[in-house]
Amino acid sequence: MDDDEKLDDRGALIVGPEMPRRGRFTLLVSDSFWLDVTEIGDTVRLDFRPRTIRERVELWRRKWGL
Repeated sequence: MDDDEKLDDRGALIVGPEMPRRGRFTLLVSDSFWLDVTEIGDTVRLDFRPRTIRERVELWRRKWGL
């Protein structure tokens, strides 16, 4: 493992091909993380990474109406 892989804060969760029934799957993600959902056929991929400072500021502005 090289140094770049050790410092990588990204992650992914892949669920499929049989998805849990609605209401049977919960994933709690802090608002300090960015989350992207991609559906590929019967599979769902959730990619996440820490938000940048700029993304956090934009989120707080929308949240507080600034």
